[in-house]
Amino acid sequence: MRNYEKTNPEKPIFVPSPVETKSKESVSKISIRDSGKNYRKEEGMRLPYSFLVIISGGEVRERNYFKIISDQERFKQIKIEFIADPLMLSPDGLLETAKYKQEHYKTSQEAEPDKIFIVTDVDHFITELLRIKPECKKLNINLIISNPCFEVWLYYGKFNTKPTDFKVPDDVLKISHCFKTYLGKKVKGGIAPTKAIFDISENIKNAKTHYNEDENGISELFSTNMFVLAEELLPLVENELKKLSTENKARIKSYKK
Repeated sequence: MRNYEKTNPEKPIFVPSPVETKSKESVSKISIRDSGKNYRKEEGMRLPYSFLVIISGGEVRERNYFKIISDQERFKQIKIEFIADPLMLSPDGLLETAKYKQEHYKTSQEAEPDKIFIVTDVDHFITELLRIKPECKKLNINLIISNPCFEVWLYYGKFNTKPTDFKVPDDVLKISHCFKTYLGKKVKGGIAPTKAIFDISENIKNAKTHYNEDENGISELFSTNMFVLAEELLPLVENELKKLSTENKARIKSYKK
């Protein structure tokens, strides 16, 4: 039986800075307050269950996307350790953190993750993505790339066609910002990342349908391979998400009476 031992959640983990950072003082301090360190597998818990480490280049939307299913009191079949920090937003920094976590679990008493994922945008990081892609493959670290940004994944939870009405700016460095603005207008009130997880099945279907890679294996514009991570999650969270959705609808209905 697989056991996850409880450790001290207040103790920070120090992660080496990205390879291009020159200052020795620029060490990335990663808080594990959102990780699964307090998780202990319950006796008799039904399988399958999985432990995933997600290292993200985005702090807010991505963290909020996984927030609901990180509740281990409810979602008992999965343990998620989510890591994001302003000092490691670039792909180089994300890979250094992934390598550190991989080594940490190999040499510690804690159970090793089933899989480690790096979640990043293309944005202006294409050179770094090309550099880290071969090493990620070699180390069995899953590289999840959204082009231009994570909002493309959120988009495919609501729409089953490519965003052909989005006007791509000439300056490639502005595409990500403009797409976020576009999506906020495309969906009335915008898409709340904390609620977007309920669209995970549609996300997977639509994102897979419209996924394309360039000759270097990088997601093309309006493509995201987030469905790879989502397909890992779906069988572990689907039932509880349906129950939670039903409960929320019942609660809303009762408020209207």
